[in-house]
Amino acid sequence: MFRIKFVDNAVLALLSYLVSIVGNYGLAIIITTVIVKLALLPLSIKQEKSMIRMKELQPKVDEINQKYKNDKAKIQEMTAELYKKEQVNPLSGCLPLLIQLPIFVALYYAFIGDAIPANASFLWFNLKSPDALFTFNNFSFNFLPVVSAILMIVQQKLMTPASQNGNEMEKSMQTMMYFMPVMILVLFYRMPSGVNLYYTVNTLLSILLQLYIIKKVRKNG
Repeated sequence: MFRIKFVDNAVLALLSYLVSIVGNYGLAIIITTVIVKLALLPLSIKQEKSMIRMKELQPKVDEINQKYKNDKAKIQEMTAELYKKEQVNPLSGCLPLLIQLPIFVALYYAFIGDAIPANASFLWFNLKSPDALFTFNNFSFNFLPVVSAILMIVQQKLMTPASQNGNEMEKSMQTMMYFMPVMILVLFYRMPSGVNLYYTVNTLLSILLQLYIIKKVRKNG
């Protein structure tokens, strides 16, 4: 994984400082997640507003798809022109994720290495191991990755415009909407629960922000 040394050091320093105050690494991770979310709040709000605007424009996109259904290049050209005219950037959601990636990587290496004490725990689980809620024979049910996958489905539903006459590219995006949570579940299932705790809380906060902005936009609209 791609690592940035000063981000690794900053994350460890912040966790250590928070643990010295709250006395628990799990609480420190939750507070860290909130701090990161607040720092990225302006970008996140811009992202959410852009996603809402894209959903509002979906009927016009459907019209373009229907009008030029036999000309994929024209569909892409007209859709891009529409987004440009309405000042909507379909890729606006990528920036907050890219900024958080080094933080996620720093947490991952912190919990698989020696930087975090072996006895660091929260609720029922050790933060350096998967959070097995229960074990049946040799299978352990890890709770946080499942919750993360479910929350991601909810988040994708809120973000993805519903299209009635989508082209092949949009249908592929709809497929990816359901594929991504499965991929997250598989990739995260054996990860340290400290990493999963960060991701789960982060996704939950993102959903709450989405719901707040949607409510505010509807109220003002």
